[in-house]
Amino acid sequence: MKNSIQLTQLELVLIKLVAKGQGNWSWYELANSLSRLDVPREPDMMVVLKDLVAKGLLERHIQPGSPRDRWELTPAGTKILMEYQYHQDMVSPS
Repeated sequence: MKNSIQLTQLELVLIKLVAKGQGNWSWYELANSLSRLDVPREPDMMVVLKDLVAKGLLERHIQPGSPRDRWELTPAGTKILMEYQYHQDMVSPS
C-alpha cells in the first residue's frame, strides 16, 4: 500500500464506524457498535480515537454546555478509508 499511514485492525474498524455514523455518532454509539464486533479492545477506544484525531483522520466535535460529542472523518480519513476498501476489494475473491 502506498499511503504512509498503516492502520491497526482496531483503528480501521473505528474509522469505518465513524463513517457509518456520518458525523452524528458520539463515543457511546461507537462503543456500542464496537462491542458487537470481534476486534481487539486494546488500547482503549478513546485512546485510539484521540490518536486518529492527532493523525488528522478524525475530528471530534463537543457540543457546548454538553458532555455529548460527535465524531466524523476528515477528508484525509475518508481518503484512507477508500484506499483500504479499494485494496480489500483487490485481494478479496469475487
